[in-house]
Amino acid sequence: MTAVWTSRQRVEAALNHREPDRVPLSMTITEVPYVRLREHIGLPPDEGMRPNRFGEVEPGIDLLAALGFDTASIKLRAPDVNIAPSDKLDGIVFDEWGVGRKQIDLADGSFLLEVCHSPFEGMHPEEIDLDAYPWPDPADPGRVRGLAEETRQKYENTQLAYIGRFGGTIMELASFLRGYECWMMDLALYPDFACALMNRIADIQMALDEAGIREAGRYLSIFKLSGEDLGMQDRPLFSQKVWQQVLRPVLSRRWRAARRALDRHGASHVKLMLHSDGAIRSFIPDLIAEGVDVLDPIQTGCAGMGVEGLKQDFGADLVFHGGIDAQGVLPFGSPEEVAAEVKRVIRAMGPGGGLIVGPVHNVQPDVLPENIAAMCRAVFEYGGYPL
Repeated sequence: MTAVWTSRQRVEAALNHREPDRVPLSMTITEVPYVRLREHIGLPPDEGMRPNRFGEVEPGIDLLAALGFDTASIKLRAPDVNIAPSDKLDGIVFDEWGVGRKQIDLADGSFLLEVCHSPFEGMHPEEIDLDAYPWPDPADPGRVRGLAEETRQKYENTQLAYIGRFGGTIMELASFLRGYECWMMDLALYPDFACALMNRIADIQMALDEAGIREAGRYLSIFKLSGEDLGMQDRPLFSQKVWQQVLRPVLSRRWRAARRALDRHGASHVKLMLHSDGAIRSFIPDLIAEGVDVLDPIQTGCAGMGVEGLKQDFGADLVFHGGIDAQGVLPFGSPEEVAAEVKRVIRAMGPGGGLIVGPVHNVQPDVLPENIAAMCRAVFEYGGYPL
């Protein structure tokens, strides 16, 4: 028995379906609630805060330590060569994939970057030349410059468990490039083109995965297979036919390549985590068969995603990451209601290990810092083993 557990030991015990000293705690968060949370617990402003296009920021080590979080992320850098179109007419900003977004300011001081330009939207598949499109260069040296050394220092100077997040999405990016309606039509009417587009994206994401794993894989506990949302609130997004014939083969190719890369670069201990929102219960057996070890974020309010049933049916094969409702309880509940929800999730999913608890998805500006702090306190109050 370990007398004093580090965060890394705690997370890796849970990942291997063993009970550590307590249930591990994890979180991703956006800029506005992060700033408020730092103020709430008396920490100075984070001068190194760098929001991504979704507003997500990487919490400082000081905040993670103050609230007892056990994980942090490792990401690639920006490329040296920016091939994004320079045209910013009407406030549109383009990313390196050629997708244009416009900032939509919200009343609470936060903002959204809404897709407003999809380069393949409205085109017939026969008009689209995938070979001629200016795709991002995954081999750009800027993406990994200094990554190995920085990750090594973080690994040696902290006891956190690190989650690698390198290549991005496949399905979501396909919808951004094609326009959502066109992409959904492609899945049904032009599945060969949909596969070709997703495989072209997958090739780039797999190369980014490989680059990050090569530099930092041995320091990770979890490798996140980006996000591939398969569900809505009340049902799956896709039929079994589309899943089996179009989506699963492309995603499987990427996931299995990640496993091989981890094994090849001395990181066989690292677990594969998939992010997928919504009512995805019908896909879970296939995810397990494809080698997914950890499922995130466990959107408990969706159909079929009750914590007791998931643990009973899949707990022997899957680790669960998340589980604390970010649609109702965290933004609108009292601190006492937040604590009760944490207790409920831990009691259902924590026995035997296999749970890393945290908010469902990125914490948004409608979540008060008092409720985040209440969530963390509740993990310490109710998450100690034996439960």
